[in-house]
Amino acid sequence: MSAQSDLLRPESVGELSRIVRAPSMEVTETEVLRDGQQAFPAMLDLIASAQSTVCFENFIFAGDATGRKFAAALGDAKRRGVEVRVIYDPVGTMMVKGGSIARALEAEDVTARAFRPVSLLAPWTWPRLRHRDHRKTLVVDGKAAVVGGLCISDNWAAHAWGGRNWRDTALLVRGPVVVQVAVAFDAMWARAAGGAFELPDFSSSPPVPCPCGMVAADLPGAHRVGEAYIWLADHASRSLDITDAYLVTPEPVVAAFESAARRGVRVRFLLPGNNNHPVAAASARRLYARLLASGAQIHEWRGAMVHAKTAVADEAIVLVGSSNLDPLSMTRNFELNLLVADAATGARMGGMFEEDLRGAREIHPEEWSRRPWWQKTAETVAGFFDGNL
Repeated sequence: MSAQSDLLRPESVGELSRIVRAPSMEVTETEVLRDGQQAFPAMLDLIASAQSTVCFENFIFAGDATGRKFAAALGDAKRRGVEVRVIYDPVGTMMVKGGSIARALEAEDVTARAFRPVSLLAPWTWPRLRHRDHRKTLVVDGKAAVVGGLCISDNWAAHAWGGRNWRDTALLVRGPVVVQVAVAFDAMWARAAGGAFELPDFSSSPPVPCPCGMVAADLPGAHRVGEAYIWLADHASRSLDITDAYLVTPEPVVAAFESAARRGVRVRFLLPGNNNHPVAAASARRLYARLLASGAQIHEWRGAMVHAKTAVADEAIVLVGSSNLDPLSMTRNFELNLLVADAATGARMGGMFEEDLRGAREIHPEEWSRRPWWQKTAETVAGFFDGNL
């Protein structure tokens, strides 16, 4: 049995299922969506085709040109008689130009909930800043779901839309696994109204044959995604390709990456060369020497910000979702990631990673050791902020 297929064995899928506390369920179709150029039209087409329900959740839903396109599409669906529900994070939305989409959604008569709103004039709301809804999902008619790292903002839109074309990835899936994304949305819908809705624990469910998938619906303090990354690093036998925006990685996770590289797994990272958060960039670079010494490869994207959060293990299991490899995603926020065990999807994701490397610059150990003193100083200073990134 090949090293690749070992990760696809029922017992391996069952282990991963227990770690993320979600059942493995059949996936009938996957489509890898690269950047807003592919993802946004696909999402808008799904909304336009909706017959019964649209569940839309995003950390950033800006009131810019891109946001207004989505608001109009959601409004059209609502007028057709489709039940439309939207969750957005008002704190995340404040981080980009364009302001909030709230008024546009209200004008379209779309039912929307702001997740744990905060007011500077209401100090009792300030503790809500700590745990945010960082998820990015779309579920249509309970049959198709899009999960990834793209927010709804001009930053992610293609140049043809007047956007900045940030590098990001989403996965469109169909099949029974979509139910898990819908259930995760319902949980956040209840929380956004101040209620409680805990996800059922399906981890004892027997694994289904591949291709299959499971949803890692992470909660503050649950560490499900961090444990999934550790499992992938521990069980990969050939390759582990990781794309991330903010590599401020908790110690157990970075140690697992090091261990995989030292035992001969080809571990490669694609990271931003131009980061929208300079402190996070400097803090991430504190890990470069350590990872390079273990044998891992580091590549920095030359283009606009790379914001994707993906992992591909042995081109057999892929992770696509909202979780960065930083303390906010790993321990504090509500996140949602999709894990798919499927050789065909893994091959497509692996091919996209290879394509990305052609637009990146590899960091070599000898070059990195000669970086200027001011850069080393910035990395040291950034380390004091690691826990808050």
